[in-house]
Amino acid sequence: MYRADTLFISFYSDAPLEKISAESRKGSYSVIHFGPDTVYVRVPIRSFEFPNKLMQEHFNEDYLESDRYPYAYFRGKLVAPIPLNAPGEYAVSAEGDLIIHGQAQRRLLSGVFQVLPDGRVILNGKFFVRPADHRISVPRMLWQKIAEEVEVRFYGQYRPESTK
Repeated sequence: MYRADTLFISFYSDAPLEKISAESRKGSYSVIHFGPDTVYVRVPIRSFEFPNKLMQEHFNEDYLESDRYPYAYFRGKLVAPIPLNAPGEYAVSAEGDLIIHGQAQRRLLSGVFQVLPDGRVILNGKFFVRPADHRISVPRMLWQKIAEEVEVRFYGQYRPESTK
């Protein structure tokens, strides 16, 4: 099992009237089991920090309802195994459930694994999320301020964990 000791997740909404970005650098949890080739990621919604505190407040209270839905999750399985004994970069995909705002959506997420000589593994990539797919309501009067698709980027450094 490999556990993330560094996990960075950001999102960016590019709408006609406003650009919105936020990032999470703390409180997230992720493990990868290379045997059954499973991936698990949990991100606290309140860990996202915005340049504007009012945006952060609206994000947590009005859109993501983070008191009711405190985490976003991804639970999936790698489509193909990663050769951990051969340092290099490998394209990777995982199929599973992306759960945001309490709504699961089956997704195929892709990224790049970098296997380092010291045993660490780095995973990074991006994907897009449609708020409507997760029943996140955007008031009609704000449709030009929040994009229909939000870009999500992820970066994680994983280390092998002892299985004692």
